[in-house]
Amino acid sequence: MAFRESRVWSAAVATICREHETPDDLNPLRQAVRLLRLRSRFDAVVTMGARASLVYGVLCGLLGRPSKQVMTEVFLDAARPASPLWRLKTALFRWTARRSLGILTNSIPEVNLIARRFAVQESRLRFVPMYTTIARPGPSPRRDGGVVSIGRTLRDLDTLFQAAPAIQAAVNVVVGQDDRLPSPVPANMRVFREIPLAECQELLGRAAVVAIPLLPSERSTGQVVLFEAMALGKPVVATRTHGTVDYVRDGENGLLVAPGDAAGLAAAVNRVLADADLATRLGTAAVADARTELDMELHAQRKLDAIRALWETSAASARSA
Repeated sequence: MAFRESRVWSAAVATICREHETPDDLNPLRQAVRLLRLRSRFDAVVTMGARASLVYGVLCGLLGRPSKQVMTEVFLDAARPASPLWRLKTALFRWTARRSLGILTNSIPEVNLIARRFAVQESRLRFVPMYTTIARPGPSPRRDGGVVSIGRTLRDLDTLFQAAPAIQAAVNVVVGQDDRLPSPVPANMRVFREIPLAECQELLGRAAVVAIPLLPSERSTGQVVLFEAMALGKPVVATRTHGTVDYVRDGENGLLVAPGDAAGLAAAVNRVLADADLATRLGTAAVADARTELDMELHAQRKLDAIRALWETSAASARSA
């Protein structure tokens, strides 16, 4: 369930979606045009996703209208200064960001990174902790599925494949249809490509350990699987990088390993597999966090509070100008 369907969010905002529509049904241009038509009725316009945020912000700028925009889900890609297209896109995002009320981020490190990339003050960014899509967090009693790793974006499959032969359990990996796989596939590993969501959830529910190997990046990633695993009470072993350090407390509700450390990844997974008390302790703490700090309604309220704070700061600045 997405946070926009939550009771707190639904009661506080208006949506551009018509009956039976979701934001996924609208391309960025259609979203931007609808927002542009409705913007005069509201104090703030929240844009979700990089493309919709950029198109809406640029349209407002070209028409000379205040955007009233709070940008969300604006993920940083790798810097490519030699690319004219990347430089143009970055320049447009900077222009849009400077005209906006502010930006919400999914991780604390992204506050500084986005501020520098888009040349805006850090005071115009807010970190809002994410949430789990599992409606009723609770421990899954089954742990007969070995080690499970699910995901596509910025996954460090090379390190996982190097670690797998030393892991003392079967390793089930779910990847995208076109994802490049290292070769050879370890004997204790089974690879699934583009399987249905229900099958992913079945694998996750049976996992003894959930491994989330990530490439070091300025973009936060891996959080959806991380939060689902935590909500199911699964011990998590994840790479220490943006997107995990805000939520995983090493040794308390999960284990963190250094990026690219295959031996460290295998050792951490084996440590959990061999120590039932540790696995239970990590899983219990993870479920407790999912029920409190990762609650969807709490996320919605925090997001609303951050939007209100950005609007109030902008309004105060306008009055004093």
